[in-house]
Amino acid sequence: MSISTFPSHDGCLPYVSQWGSVDRNDEVVIRRAAPSRLDVFLRRTDPPRPHDWASDGYHSYEEYLFWSRKVCGLACLQSLLHGWTDIRLPMRELLSLALDRGCYVVEPQGKVRGLIYRPFMAWVGAQFGFACRLVEHTPIQESARAVRPGQALIASVSPEIRDPGTREPRRGGHLVLVHEVRGDTVRFHNPSGYSHNADSASLPMHVFERFHAGRGILVSATP
Repeated sequence: MSISTFPSHDGCLPYVSQWGSVDRNDEVVIRRAAPSRLDVFLRRTDPPRPHDWASDGYHSYEEYLFWSRKVCGLACLQSLLHGWTDIRLPMRELLSLALDRGCYVVEPQGKVRGLIYRPFMAWVGAQFGFACRLVEHTPIQESARAVRPGQALIASVSPEIRDPGTREPRRGGHLVLVHEVRGDTVRFHNPSGYSHNADSASLPMHVFERFHAGRGILVSATP
């Protein structure tokens, strides 16, 4: 099984990579850098370049390395902001707002908890005027029914969804943006997919469901 992509078209929500640009996705995931070794991997193979982090508002390359692994949900939010509004915020500024609202919690030992759904929903509603509804214990076959123009699903899936042939994948741990459903096919942006299957990737629902944690956030452009 492979992920296919639809040609982009007017009205489609734009793609946003959690790494800052889709070509960075391959540098991270195709070479199979383990998360615990990502900092070493990037430092050794690709020296800091201004467009990798400064244009996204990060204060240092180290800060970019730390947070870029954790902002898949904010990349989904940026897609919605770019598609539905004229709001343009650098990733680090968006992250600062999310941290202030408790969407992520940095524990004393440095571990990050989040994205935490309920604070995120409250913040997105108050800050950007989006309506949010929590989805729990719900298969994609059911939650996808609500996806339509002006309404998208930030869905919890395994990051292994970039390799849909993975046997016995985990469920959850990563967020993707489901922005269209065509019959039995789910169309989604994967903030950390491979460059060839990140932007408007598609999978049959029954395959998507293998990676889906049964939870997410349904976001509407207007209340």
